[in-house]
Parts: sequence; structure tokens; C-alpha cells
Amino acid sequence: MLFFKKTEQKPRSFFPSFGQWAQFFKILKPKERFIFLFLLTVFLTSTTYSCLSFYYKNTEIVPASYGTLKYGIIGQPQFINPLYAQSSEIDKTILELVFSGLMKYDENGKPTPDLIKDYKFIENGKIFEFTIKDNVKWHDGEPLTIDDVIFTIELIQNPSYLSPLYSNWTSVEAIKTADNKGIIRLNQPYSNLLDNLAALKIMPKHIWKDMPVQSIFKNEKLNIISPIGSGPFKADNIIQNKDGKIRILTLKANKDYFDKKPHIQYFQIYFLTEKKEDNKTSSGVARKELTDLLRNGLLDGGMIDNSITYDEKKFDKTKKYNIKNTDYFAIFLNTQTKLFSNAKIRQAINLITDKEEIMAKSINGQGYVINSPILSEFYNDTQTTQVRDIEKAKELLTEEGFVQKNGSIAKTIKKSGGFELKKNLESGDSGAEVKKLQECLARDKEVYPDGTINGNFGENTKKAVIAFQEKYADEILKPADLKEGTGKVMGVTLKKLNEICFADSEEETKLSIILKTVKNPSLEIAANEIKKQWETIGISVDVQVLDTNDIKKAIVKKDYDAILFGERLFSSPDLLPYWHSSQIFDPGWNLSAFQNEDLDKALEKARRTSDDQQEERAESLAEIEKILTEESPAIFLYSNDYQYLLNKNLAGLTTKKAIDQTRVFDNISNWYLKEERVWKK
Repeated sequence: MLFFKKTEQKPRSFFPSFGQWAQFFKILKPKERFIFLFLLTVFLTSTTYSCLSFYYKNTEIVPASYGTLKYGIIGQPQFINPLYAQSSEIDKTILELVFSGLMKYDENGKPTPDLIKDYKFIENGKIFEFTIKDNVKWHDGEPLTIDDVIFTIELIQNPSYLSPLYSNWTSVEAIKTADNKGIIRLNQPYSNLLDNLAALKIMPKHIWKDMPVQSIFKNEKLNIISPIGSGPFKADNIIQNKDGKIRILTLKANKDYFDKKPHIQYFQIYFLTEKKEDNKTSSGVARKELTDLLRNGLLDGGMIDNSITYDEKKFDKTKKYNIKNTDYFAIFLNTQTKLFSNAKIRQAINLITDKEEIMAKSINGQGYVINSPILSEFYNDTQTTQVRDIEKAKELLTEEGFVQKNGSIAKTIKKSGGFELKKNLESGDSGAEVKKLQECLARDKEVYPDGTINGNFGENTKKAVIAFQEKYADEILKPADLKEGTGKVMGVTLKKLNEICFADSEEETKLSIILKTVKNPSLEIAANEIKKQWETIGISVDVQVLDTNDIKKAIVKKDYDAILFGERLFSSPDLLPYWHSSQIFDPGWNLSAFQNEDLDKALEKARRTSDDQQEERAESLAEIEKILTEESPAIFLYSNDYQYLLNKNLAGLTTKKAIDQTRVFDNISNWYLKEERVWKK
């Protein structure tokens, strides 16, 4: 029997095998091969394009949740605590990252809700009614409620805590009206209440409620190491130097933040130490260190002094970012002095000053010229042009008796002698005229060495008269053909005595000004440029640069002719603290000691106008500007931009205007270092 082995046959494949494909091109003619490759290329290209087109149409580029931002600051933090941080720009900077307020600012420096969900003014602006957002959490996970808001305000209102915000909240009553609602009751409408609400960062009641005053001051953990806030970043880590000073403070993104979550995952603040030079603190070295670190890409951001010249070639790893603000600088003229009590002289000095040149040299033109504290460029986006007229200034000075003489501007003042000897006097006489005679003779020790002034014409007085007559013999004795003095006061002797001692005289007073300013690189440059400009037309200027403590003493005592200084406004200009008559004396800031009843009324009216009375406020501000422009109690110079150097890869900054340098962080959640593409929702 024959057996046959059954072999399994593989099923026939529908597609050619690899070996068959390998033979494919061998069976094609050249023309067929070309056509095949062409069609294959078209197919692959169209398929790739279709895929990419689908991908790009259905995805979008967004900021990536990525990276660590390294930011440089000169100095050391003291209190990352809403009660006390307002005293330090460093503390306020960190506060903006760690804590939240009822309000914050938008990119144009206008107040906008932060913790507040909605609000309205009622009773003509005397009551602020608000609701806070739901599901807001503290960094420790506890809910933030209206009780925390009331607690924070009451803590600030307690004078025992010595909060720098105390004066803003003394006449305010905060009341809880529901679980997430409250009202703030004012004695009268206040135009800058929203600014006060932005400065007020809310504190966690459950952390601080049972803590006595001294414990708050001394609590390093909550004030520095790990403060508990509700902001976009929370405390993570601290690195200290050997001397105990903080070198690096690391904050991490708050994943439970109630608003837009930050893209940047870690925010590291590098604190640069101020150096000691001759027992005085100097930040010049630290400023240079900060600039060098930014230029070399070792830091991603930092605020630099406007006196630093920015060169794109040298700072190729960075970009410059400028923000307009409400800081302004002026030369405040002390109207309590005899010189500047005269409005025409103040106006003349104003017309002489070249503000553009001062701004160009002191802050490299990083700002804008102003003619009043109503900062038109900031508040109204209008361009300010400088008013300068040297010839008009000279006319005003001439009207007040000041003229140019030998390169100086001086005023000649005629002084009356105030007395005249009329009686003939001789030995034995007495009385007021004899006393005046003795005073006159006593001016010359050679004539009257005894110098006794008693009103009695005795032998010593007679000898003095003889000595006087012989000293002026050509005028007194020779015309009378006398060889020696007679000792009698009459005729030519009487006339000569009156001419020397009691005649009218002229006194020349030069226009001389003591200009004081605080120690600061850009202000020192500005002060010296002012000196140069004023001395060019003959005004003598003595520039005195003082440290912070000494300048405060000078301000309190009004110990200056003029002072070059800066002031800061809010999101709408409240000028009462700087120009009202009540603010002349300490702790007021009326640096010009200027008093004007109409100005006081306009300042008070502007402050009382609430947010819904814009037209009335505008009228008051126009009146304030008119008075200050006409009276010229100060020479308003410029507002300087805040200038930052930032990593070229850093994006998302939209702030154009800010009321202080910390407000650049109000939109910190939008900042990012890297982009990514994600599928559209």
C-alpha cells in the first residue's frame, strides 16, 4: 500500500510578497517606472498635507505650563504680610504674588475686581456693596470667606498693630451682610476707594485671629518663610546665605488658584545684597550686579534704574519693557521763603527750565514731560508739550527788580539811613542825638578807641570828634582854613557824619537758590542739570544731596529754598495730600508750603466725588490744574517709566500702565516661557 504525505499549502496572499515587490521595478519599463514614482510622490504629499491640515485646524498654540522664572530684587524682605508690606516695595512685590485683594489693576492701570465677583456704589457713593467669588481657597486648603475680609479691615483699623494702611481705613465701617456679601460704609464719598481696596490684601482669619500683636511681628515663619495667602503663587522654599540673609525665595504655582492658573510653574526671587561703603548703605554695587546678571541671562527679569543706558547689542539675551506710571518728579519751591513767596519769580524760574533736557540726561528720556500733577499722558493719553520762554522769564524778573550784571542776576535794594543828625553838638550836651553821634564815631576804632556810648558828650567824645575832623581834614578843616579839629559838631562836620553813618545806601542781592534732593543716581543727575541751566542765565545754585533721614528732616522743617522730589498718585489723581493747606505741617506732604483757599476747595471736592461722578471730578481737576499752573508753586518736570529687563523668551506681559512698580505682576498668570500645541476643545 502506498502512502503519500499530505503537504499543507499556504493560503494565497492577496498582496504581493516582499520578494515580489522587490522584483516590481525590474518588470517596469523606464517610462512606467517614472509614472509610478510620480504618482506615489503625489499621494504621499497630499496625504501628509491633509494630515497636517487636519492637525493645525484642530489644534492651537497656547502657553505651556512650564518652567522657572528667576527674578532679581535689590534688598531683603521684611514682612510678606498685608498688615505691614506697604512700607517696602520689596515686600509689596512678593505680596502681589502670594496674596489677593478685593480689587487689582488691569493693563491700563484701572481698578478691576480680583476677589470681588461684583460691586456697586449706593447712597451717592457713601456705601460700597460687594460680593466675593465662590470657591476661593487659602494656600492651606481652607475656604476664603467674607469673614476674612472683615477680619483684615478690623485688624488694620486697630492702632495697636501700627499698620501703614491705618490712615486709609480709620473712617470706614466694614459689615458682613451675607455669607459672601458685605458693605463698606464711608463718612463721605472717596474717589480712590477702589485703589485702597487694591492695596488691601486679605489675611486668613483662621491663621491670625488668636495671635497677639508682638507674635505677629516676630512670626518669621508666617511673615517670611511660608506666608499663607490666596494668590497665584505660594511659598515653597528658601535658601539663605551664611549671614542669615535670604538669597533665593522660591514660590510655586498655586494649582487651586481661583482665577486663571499661572503658566510659570516656579517663581524664584533672587535677593541682591546692598553693600556698605564708609558705614553708609550703597545700592549702586547691587544695581550693577543685577544689571550684569540680566545681561548675561542668569536672571530672567528685574527692574533697572532709568539712568542705565540700554544697548540691544550688549543685552542680546534680554528685551526692555517699559510701563507708564503715576510717579512724577518736580522742583517744589518753598513759598514760605521771601524769594518764592513771589509768584512772578516762581513763574520765571519755571519758564527758564528745560524739562526735556533734564529728562534726557537723568533718565535717558524714559518717560514724559509734565506741566502739572494732572498727568494727562497717563490719565487721558494726551501728549504734553513743554512751555519754555527765557525772554518772558527775564521780563518777569526785570519787573521784580532783578537784572543781569556781570553774569549774575541781582536786585539792587535801596536802604534808608533811617536817621539824621540835625543839632549842633559840643561838650556838655546829652541825649539821643549824642548817643547816635557816639554810635557813628564808634564804627571807626582809630577815631573812637574808647567806644563808650552813653549819650553824654564828654572829653572822650570830644577827642573822637577832633580825630574824625582831622581824618577828613580835606573836606572839613581845609575849607575853613583850620589846622586842627575843634571838637564841635556843626556845619561840614555834621554833614560828613550823616554821609558816612546815616545816608541812604544800596544793597545788591543776587538771585541765589539752595536746591536739595535725596541721594539717588537719576535725581542727582537731574539736580546738576538744573543747576547748569539756571546758572547759564545768572542764577546761583547750591545743590545739596541728602540721605533719606536728612531729607525727611528738611521736609518737616521746610529747610530749603527748593527741593527736587517725587510723588505718586492713584488710578485717578487725588492731590489733596500734596497740595492742601492742611498738609503743610508734618506729616503732610505739601512740599511747597503753598496755601490757596480756592485750591483747597477744589481738592476737597475732587476727593469727595465718587466713581459715578466723572464729569464733576473732571471739573474739579481742571480747576486744580489751572491754579497750580498760574501760581507755579512747583516746576513739574517729568514722569519716569518703570523699566524692566526681561528674558527674550518671556511672553504674555500686557501691562501698559501701573500705579506702582509691583503692579507689573497683576497679570502674572498670563506670563509664560514656552508654547505648546494642543487639541481644540
